Amino acid sequence: PDVPKPDLRSLPAYGIVISDGEKDIPGKDYLAFSANVWNAGPAQLVVDGFRSPGKAKMDAYQYFYDAKGKQVGYTPTGTMEWDPRPGHVHWHFTDFASYRLLKADKKEAVRSGKEAFCLANTDAIDYTVKNANWHPFNTDLSTACGEENSISVREVLDVGSGDTYSQDLPGQSFDITDLPNGTYYIQVLANPEKRLKETSVDNNSALRKIVLGGKPDKRTVTVPAHDLVNAN
Repeated sequence: PDVPKPDLRSLPAYGIVISDGEKDIPGKDYLAFSANVWNAGPAQLVVDGFRSPGKAKMDAYQYFYDAKGKQVGYTPTGTMEWDPRPGHVHWHFTDFASYRLLKADKKEAVRSGKEAFCLANTDAIDYTVKNANWHPFNTDLSTACGEENSISVREVLDVGSGDTYSQDLPGQSFDITDLPNGTYYIQVLANPEKRLKETSVDNNSALRKIVLGGKPDKRTVTVPAHDLVNAN
C-alpha cells in the first residue's frame, strides 16, 4: 500500500576490540564490535511472527498502517527462530541486518555468524525525525521477543529509536585468525535481502575503518576516528 514506511539506517560499528571469542578457543583471534540499526521513519517497523503446530520456526510478516493507525496491508518477510544462547533466549527475526568484514578493496573477507535479531528500542537515536516516538513501549529485551513456547510474537522498532547489539553478545565478532594484517572495514548492513519494505534502501550500509596488526594470539586493532567519533 501507498502508506508511510520505516527507513532503516545503520550506524558505524563501535566498541571494537580483539578477543579470544565467546568459547575461549585457544589459538583463535576474534574481532568483537557493537552495532546499531535504527528507524528514521516516518512509520514504525512492525514484524509479526506466527508458528504453526509442530514447527520450530515462525513465519514473519511486515505490517503497514495508514495515518490513522488502521492496518491496511502486510507482506511475508522471512522467518523468526528461537535463540537459546545466554544473552539472547528469545525469538530472533532473521532478515533484519548482516555484519561483514570487508577488505581494503571493499570485497567481503568474513561474514559474522550473527544473522538474526530481536527487535527492541534499546536506544534513542534521533527524536527530531518525523513521527518520532519519545516513549517507545518495548525497550526491555526480556519482554519484547517472546518465550520459547510462544506461538506468535510481535517485534517493533519505533521511529527515532535503534536496536543495539553490544560486543559481549554471542555472534558479535569476526574470526580473524587467518586474516593478514592490514586495513579492513566493518560493514553494518540493514535489511540485507531487501525483503523489508522501506522508505529508502540507499542508506542501509555503514562502514567503520579498522587496521589489524600484531601476531597470532596477540593481534591488535587500531580504529581511526570516524567523523566526530574519536574513540573505537
